[in-house]
Amino acid sequence: MATLEELQKRIQRLEDIKQIERLQRIYGYYQDYGEWEKVVDLFSDKAESVEEADYGVYKGKEGIRRYYIDLIKGGKDAKPRIGYMSIGMQIQGVVTVDPDGKTAKGRWYGFFVEARPTLDLHEGELRQLWAHGIYENEYVKEDGKWKFKKLHFFLNFRTPYEDGWLKTPVVGHNGPSLNVPPDAPPTTWRPYPFGYHFPVHWKHPITGK
Repeated sequence: MATLEELQKRIQRLEDIKQIERLQRIYGYYQDYGEWEKVVDLFSDKAESVEEADYGVYKGKEGIRRYYIDLIKGGKDAKPRIGYMSIGMQIQGVVTVDPDGKTAKGRWYGFFVEARPTLDLHEGELRQLWAHGIYENEYVKEDGKWKFKKLHFFLNFRTPYEDGWLKTPVVGHNGPSLNVPPDAPPTTWRPYPFGYHFPVHWKHPITGK
């Protein structure tokens, strides 16, 4: 029979998982609405990095701010573009809280319906797009609140609605930005049809391997 202390630890672990799931979902809504300053505030001041698709790795809180504000938003004074749309669904989440209860990892599918330029983040003709990828993120608990420590989004495909991923697997990415360069090149860039299995953070729940 479990002791009171063991039961308290289980309850705390479940609460931590729910808070991390909430953090991830809120991130998704802020991303959809283009509220990039709020996205940055979800990261720890000691955050490690953010990496998405082939943009490269942006390190530290300042690098994260450069990525979301300078690159993705287009500058702190940039206005939302009329007609731009992003609806991202974060599904099939698996959260693993480390034994110390202070750090955790999470994996999610991201599936997106978008209207955005295909060759530039801020200019050009809008296209209807499907997109899919995988998040493998790390989290840290600070002052009782869970925050992002590291965010990594592996893009599997981004394709025009009219074409589909079989015909046109990826549009809208052309490598690291020259105007807002990353701190390091992409660590992983093997979208469809490579068949690459983006590594998982967990061990097999039955075999432990």
